[in-house]
Parts: sequence; structure tokens; C-alpha cells
Amino acid sequence: MPLIEYPALLLRFLRQRFDLRDDTADPAVIEDSVESGVTFRGTNLWVLIFAILIASVGLNVNSTAVIIGAMLISPLMGPLVSVGYSAATNNPDLLRRAVKNLGLAVVISLLTSTVYFLLTPLSGAQSELLARTEPTIWDVLIALFGGLAGAVGLTRREKSNVIPGVAIATALMPPLCTAGYGLASGHWEYALGAFYLFSINCVFITLAAFLVIRFLGLPAHRFQDEAQARRVRRLMLAAAVVVAGPSVWLGYRIVQRSVYAHAAEDFVAKELNFAGTYVVTRQIDPRQRTINVLLVGRPVDTLRLGAARRALARYRLGGTALVVRQGLQAYDSLDAQSLRQSLLEDVHARQSQAQSRYEVELNRLLQQLVVAARPALPAPEALLREAQVEHPAIHRLTLTALPRPAIPRDSLPADTMLIVSIEARDSVPPAERQQLAQWLRARTNRPQVQLLVAPVATRPASPEVSAPAKRVQPSAAPAREETRRSR
Repeated sequence: MPLIEYPALLLRFLRQRFDLRDDTADPAVIEDSVESGVTFRGTNLWVLIFAILIASVGLNVNSTAVIIGAMLISPLMGPLVSVGYSAATNNPDLLRRAVKNLGLAVVISLLTSTVYFLLTPLSGAQSELLARTEPTIWDVLIALFGGLAGAVGLTRREKSNVIPGVAIATALMPPLCTAGYGLASGHWEYALGAFYLFSINCVFITLAAFLVIRFLGLPAHRFQDEAQARRVRRLMLAAAVVVAGPSVWLGYRIVQRSVYAHAAEDFVAKELNFAGTYVVTRQIDPRQRTINVLLVGRPVDTLRLGAARRALARYRLGGTALVVRQGLQAYDSLDAQSLRQSLLEDVHARQSQAQSRYEVELNRLLQQLVVAARPALPAPEALLREAQVEHPAIHRLTLTALPRPAIPRDSLPADTMLIVSIEARDSVPPAERQQLAQWLRARTNRPQVQLLVAPVATRPASPEVSAPAKRVQPSAAPAREETRRSR
């Protein structure tokens, strides 16, 4: 084969493997699926309210499992995908309905979460809630890739668990609930940061849906009036710019802030690591380009602090104002907030580790309780005599209890398996074995009984019995030799 044909074969192979058009659903089916998730009325509206309440409770009690459950039942993905789909297929009616229902869903979600946090007696901000107040570059990437996966899953013939997975990954519910907490408690920075994160998710999910629908080339709506068609195209172009423009700007700004924050953390860890001195709190503000730290312990002289400030340029932190405060007398409210958030994150991590250890220990104790609660096994001799009444062929019986090992996070309870080994003179039919096994379960009060049946082992005959011993005549040669020597 000529060498020039190998690239063509490779391209054909890649095209076959990565082609998205083979299993694309019918355009009418895709449109019906998109239309069904747009309207918030009746069932969808109540499900949205219940999901918001569940997510608010999860954030309030710092339960990750509850928050994930709320994201699974949330119907907020429908309007977002509809906005991208309508912009890609030139459907202005669907676009207007999608934007209208998305706004309605946001307002209802904010009102519901705000009312909940006004009424709940738990007013503290937990680590799960604080994690939704400051978006990062990773949130942008998750929203973009999650939106791409959701749009691809929506356009397939066979539906899968892609949409629920996207709902969990992109996390539309928790930011709205966090914004409600900020409104209810008066923490406006929490409300703004959480709504900023929700906006990022919305923009990038919509953009991803628009790109996938455009790539698949689904048929666009046609109009008989050319003037109306031009107006629609302009409207769709404006919608695409509105969706894509903020996404590019937000993504660029977040990348800048994330890079700055990472470089600042690296600078604090390396350049402010003085012997006998500890960094209690650090406040990094990428917008104002400031690093504010509180040191306790051995005082640091101005010479070393000056060297640390000159090192800012090596970390690409030029123009950054480094504020270093020393001693607990410089401790202020911002330090208290930063320290509190750090402690909450540390406590949450320790709680997760402790919970895993507790589950392992709990399973072990449950196993011991199950074993201890079992009544004692009957003596094998008594059990053998009772079994021989119905099954005379049984010659020998032994009992062995094997504990089932405890497995963390396993839904099956700890238990023991009873092994009953039987030796029989004659073969035991299958029906008789089943009857015997049922009797053993009832007699020993063990739900797990395994019956092993084997024939009676035959012992080989003793050599003294099987063959008479031959008498060995003593040899006369030693006697003759002894006589010769004595002569």
C-alpha cells in the first residue's frame, strides 16, 4: 500500500469513530423533547419548588447527598437547552418562550430559597454554601463540557443518563439557593457571587447547546416572507452574540483571576514561610491585585519583607500590593471571616474522613451483633441422630460457621454462612438434598445454609490383614565367618 494512503485511512477511521450523526434522532423527535422541557406550569413548577427546598435544606445542614438529590430532580436544564436550540434553528417563538420561562424559574427559585432561609433556625453559612460564592475557571470548564455532553445526549436516538449527570455536574440549583441565602441574611457578596456562578453556568450551557445543534446541522425554520426571514436571522445572530459575548468575557476574566490566585497562593507558601512564623489568614483579591496576610510568631524584619516584595515579579504578580500584618493585635473582622471559612472547609474534610471510618467500624459491630444474636448451634451428634431418622443413609455430619465479611457502604447486612458437610453410604437424590437443606435451615435457625454431600470414605485395609507376612530365614554366612575367625 502506498505511504500516501495511510493519512486517508487514519482520517476515515477517526471519522467513523467520532461521527455524531450516525445515531442522531429524528429532528422532529428532538424538537418535541426540547419543547417538553420549556414550559414551567403545573408539574414542572411544583417539582422546581420542591427541588429548591431540598437543595436549600442540603446547603443549610451541609449535606452533599441531599444537594445531589435536588440537582437530579431539578428541571432547570430544559429552558437553557431550549435557548441554544432555538438560536441554532432560527425559531424565535421557542426562543421567547424559553427566555420567559427561564426568567420565571429564576424568580421563583430565588423567592423560594429566600423564604426558606428567612424561616430556618440554622443561620450559619456552611462549607457547601460558601463553595458556591466564588466561581473559578473550573466552573467555566464544567459548564461548557457539561453543556456539550447534555446537548449530545439530548439529540441521540437512545436516551441515557447523560442529562442527570450534567444536572449534577453543572450545579444550577445550589447557586440559586446560595443567592437566596445571601438575600435572606443580608450577605450581598454571597448573593452576587452565587448569582454570578449561576449566570456562568447558564451562559456556557446555552452556548454549548448552540454549538452542538449547529454542528449536527439540524434543519432550521423557513419563512415564506424573505423580509421576515432576514429579521429572524438578525434576531438569532443577536441572540448568539448575546450568549457567546458574555461567555468569552467571563471566561477570560475568570481565567485571569484563577491564574492570579494560584500564583498568589504559591507566593505566600514559598516566600512568606519564615522560621518560627505562621501565616494565620490570607486574603487574595485578584480584582484589586492585593495580598493581605496575617503573621503570628517570631516578628519578621523589614529587610526580609522587602525581599519578599521584590520576589513578586518572579511569580508574575507585578503591581500587587502586599500587606503584611504581624501579631494578634492586627486581627480584624476580615481575618475572622477568612479563618472561619478555612476552618469550615477543614472541618468538612475531616468529617468526611471520620464518616468513612465510622461506617467501617459500624459494619464491623453490626457483624458482631448479628453473630452474637444467633442462637447457639445444636451439637453435631444430636443433629446427626435427628437427621438419621428421616435419612438413614447419613453416616457422618459436621458443622462449620463462616462469617460474611463486612463491606463498607454495602447494602447487604452482615451475616454468617453455615456449611453442613454430610457423608452418606448411598447417593442422596436432589429432591432429598433440598428437603434436607430446608430442614437444616429450620432446625439451626440459619437463613444461609450450604449443604455438601459426599460418599463415605473407605479406609484401605491394613497390610497385616491383607497379606500374610513371610518368614525371613536368618542368613548362615555371619555364623560361618565367626567360626573361621575363632579357629
